[in-house]
Amino acid sequence: MASRKQRRRRRRRFDHDAPAVAFSTSASTAGQPTILRLTACDGSTTHESPVLSLQELTIAREKWPVVWLDVDGFGDLATIRAVGQIFEIGDLALEDATTPDERPKVEVFGHQLLIAVRMARSDGESIVTDPMAIFLGDRYVITFHDRTVPDGFASVRERIRHGRTRIGQLGADHLCALLLDAVIDGYFPVLEQFGDSLELIEEQALDNPSRDLLGKIHDVRNDLMTLRRALWPTRDVLHALGREPTAFVGDHARQHFRDSYDHTMELLDLTEGYREIGSDLRDIYLASINNRMNDVMKVLTVIATIFMPLTFITGYYGMNFNTESPWNMPLLNFRYGSLVAVGIMLLTTVAMVVFFWRRGWLKRWH
Repeated sequence: MASRKQRRRRRRRFDHDAPAVAFSTSASTAGQPTILRLTACDGSTTHESPVLSLQELTIAREKWPVVWLDVDGFGDLATIRAVGQIFEIGDLALEDATTPDERPKVEVFGHQLLIAVRMARSDGESIVTDPMAIFLGDRYVITFHDRTVPDGFASVRERIRHGRTRIGQLGADHLCALLLDAVIDGYFPVLEQFGDSLELIEEQALDNPSRDLLGKIHDVRNDLMTLRRALWPTRDVLHALGREPTAFVGDHARQHFRDSYDHTMELLDLTEGYREIGSDLRDIYLASINNRMNDVMKVLTVIATIFMPLTFITGYYGMNFNTESPWNMPLLNFRYGSLVAVGIMLLTTVAMVVFFWRRGWLKRWH
């Protein structure tokens, strides 16, 4: 979470007393500009284009029944502030929309709703959840996301371009429902990767447990916890939108939100199931390590047991005896006594190995 000092800095960025700044698409300090994309719909036609001036937004808001403005990047604060002035978004709401660690929530800001969610994606071998803010008004939807976040709304754009949705007739709340549905659907391919990874880890835990494998299990559990922390509050957001009376949300959109809520519960069940599998894999890993240790100890025990009678025979014959005594130890004066002693030791070894094998003590070695 951001420190109190960082939040005070953010509040100064959008200070009400700050002078108005003209619209600009200049690059931020990180070299990433803020790009605006406009999608407008009515009952029969669709308009989609990048925004080059503020006047386009003003005209589109007055002309089209449904307007979707996608704000890509937080680098140009002047651009973000200008968008807030056109759509009458307060500075506190803009601050929440551009906060990278904002928790998923739904909040009413005057004549509009702020819906904060997190989108999931795979970044190499790790899982990342990116913040996404959606403003829902009477005839418009505005989405805020960082430039580093891939476009998670490509499916919605394709549906609008090919006329496979009735956004112009159903309104902006229906578009908001489609966007949230796309966010939730993005979690399913991420969780599918966990299923494949867990199967591979299970095979390695049974066949070749290693120290690195325990680290992989720990990473998988951490990624699943990251998804759970993003999905759990998102469930509450969709429950509020689908069950409670909310401004600008009609019955048709509320049904979509309830459907997305059911999908979120399914995702949470999968996440919990995979976390339990991760715990089981850790137990399997520890059991495999113990079994391997038992096999090693069994081998060492068998070897030590085999050498015990051999050590006794060699130690007994290594004692000093009086060769003239009638009670002298046999084979000491025999010409082939050493060969006979070696033969006795070999026969003893073979007999012990056969005995161990018949008892089944050697059959489980890998």
